[in-house]
Amino acid sequence: MKYSKYILNIRLFVFIAFIVMGVPVTFAQINTQFNQTINPGVLSIGIVDSLYATVASPSVTFGAVNFSVACQTTNGTLGTSSQQLYIQNPDAADNGWTISIAANSVTSFWDGTPAGYDFNDPSGSGCADGDDADSLKGQMTVNPSVGTLAVGRCLSCTVSNISLGSQASFNEGTLDSITLLNAAAASNDVGDWIFRGIALSQTIPSEQAVASDYYIPMVVSIVAN
Repeated sequence: MKYSKYILNIRLFVFIAFIVMGVPVTFAQINTQFNQTINPGVLSIGIVDSLYATVASPSVTFGAVNFSVACQTTNGTLGTSSQQLYIQNPDAADNGWTISIAANSVTSFWDGTPAGYDFNDPSGSGCADGDDADSLKGQMTVNPSVGTLAVGRCLSCTVSNISLGSQASFNEGTLDSITLLNAAAASNDVGDWIFRGIALSQTIPSEQAVASDYYIPMVVSIVAN
């Protein structure tokens, strides 16, 4: 063991001597380049809560009314603090975008038991049945102009050059889709926004049957300009 210790000491002395005497020690290296690509995202619209979590089954509830022998109106709101419209443009639509709302089909209606009512018949201001494809009465009006548009989580975005849509009523074959928002080409190419407070009203025909299950599926969509 003492002999091995002597050999180790001699080797260590020689190594230190090489360093002290300036014997060059070679270190190898390579140069490499790291690359990264960031692609544009997808232009999208959804409904989220106040923490930006997606609402699984979004809905709008109109105010309940009592049975009436006269035509009447009920109101609702699209976009609340717990169900906000959330728009994202991650550099996907540099020429702006448009958001609109429509029913699943022009022949859709407020379905219920035992009978439904219409959402797109303007006859008699929604109180009469016109010459459309069905024999139902009723009309829905959408007013996005009273809504509130705000920037989402983007720190450098603005609502400039984004216009709120005008009040309009569905009219089968004439106005099947209503514009909620329109972003011009000068709007932010990258950004996110929240839209709330879109006023809705629905004309309910006279003597509409008592029921608690009336519903109509609606679609909110966004397209690049």
